[in-house]
Amino acid sequence: MVLFMTYFPVWKEAYILAWPVILNHIFTTAMRTTDMILMGLFGPAAVTAVGLGDVWERIILRIALGLGTGSISLISQETGTNTKKAKENSDEILSQVIFASILIGIPFIIIGWVIPDKLIGVLGAAPEVVELGAQYLLIIFSAAPFRIISIIAARAMQGTGDTKTPMVVEVIGNIINILLSVVLALGIGPFPNYGVLGVGIGTFTAKVVSALIYIFIFMSSKSQFDLQMPSKDWDYTIIRQLFSVSMPKILQGVYQSVITFPFNSLVLVFGTEAAAAYHISRRIHQQLIAPLHRSYYTVTTILGGQKLGEGDPKESKKVTRGMLWLTLFTIGGFAVVMFFSAPFLIRIFTDDSETISFGIRFLKALSIGAPILTIYAVFAGMLNGAGNTKTALFGNLISQTTFKLGLSYLLSIIFNLGLLGILIGLVIDFIVRALWVGRKYIKGDWVDEAGKMIEERRSN
Repeated sequence: MVLFMTYFPVWKEAYILAWPVILNHIFTTAMRTTDMILMGLFGPAAVTAVGLGDVWERIILRIALGLGTGSISLISQETGTNTKKAKENSDEILSQVIFASILIGIPFIIIGWVIPDKLIGVLGAAPEVVELGAQYLLIIFSAAPFRIISIIAARAMQGTGDTKTPMVVEVIGNIINILLSVVLALGIGPFPNYGVLGVGIGTFTAKVVSALIYIFIFMSSKSQFDLQMPSKDWDYTIIRQLFSVSMPKILQGVYQSVITFPFNSLVLVFGTEAAAAYHISRRIHQQLIAPLHRSYYTVTTILGGQKLGEGDPKESKKVTRGMLWLTLFTIGGFAVVMFFSAPFLIRIFTDDSETISFGIRFLKALSIGAPILTIYAVFAGMLNGAGNTKTALFGNLISQTTFKLGLSYLLSIIFNLGLLGILIGLVIDFIVRALWVGRKYIKGDWVDEAGKMIEERRSN
């Protein structure tokens, strides 16, 4: 009862911000889940092709999330400050990051048209998987600038406390994606049967529509932001801080994407069915756990940044404790359900007996790691709200290299434990990441780091 009364105000504030974020992620993961179910109808090769294509696409996602982290961190602090100068800073932050996203997205379009087959082939996939994956990758790389714009626009709005508008835009985009993917993959009605290519076209169309909606919102007279063209009058303190916060997050995300290449190659050692099982189990985890996991991370960043902007670090720490308790109550419960329903959930995606066997084991391991990974996300979210993204970067570099990849290889290949060795490496990676960011949070020097950043922007 005391626990409830202590953290109820935090949970209430978190709920107001979180439910649109949760709904947004439910639709986003439903879109990806739909893609995986559709590809399951075409066999393990199609599932693996889309899964490996998404491995490369995650580089774009990680870059966008890195820039979005810089936006939400600085804008949430400015929202807490609540001054005219803060409004001007927020406009400049958003304008700078949108301009950067266009420049960053263009090379991906070129790469997607020139060497998509080589990108899929380097992962060690079979010829049929390479052909299908290259078709998919060409289309989704073409959407890179729009993908990045959509993510940073959503994060900027969330930084002000507006989580509903991004929810509406992303739900519209994801519904378009789901409908087009189903129709074009299966050839329903007058539409041709494009298979894997149809899923890519659905994704491309949705990302373009979402980006255009955000730009239209920002250009309207009712927008809380005023977009600016690149100017010599831009405050270079903001540019420096924006990239100081964003770059570690980008590097972390890119590294997480890069390390999935050898990790997927390691899983492929055990066959296409094992790779398909991994992507299916990961998709189930994303559908059931990720909406809460990501919303807790986002809400902790928003509230933490705002409390620090208000000059109230005690409240920011209370937010963290409240979100940790919420993680144990909710994510812990979902993880238990997912663990025991693993056989049923895997069979929704495939009827291949070997894929089912592998998938059950992968999903149970991900269930065990789910609450641990969300504890990591809450700590990392608070540090991000304070402008500290380096701690999570170093934690990921050390943990994923040493345990997700190194220990998994050592146990599965050298000690001949097979997939069991990979499962052990996955769970230990989650534990080490949580301990690493938790250590920084307990140290407490991130409060002073945030204060210095806020004061520096106010004095310019």
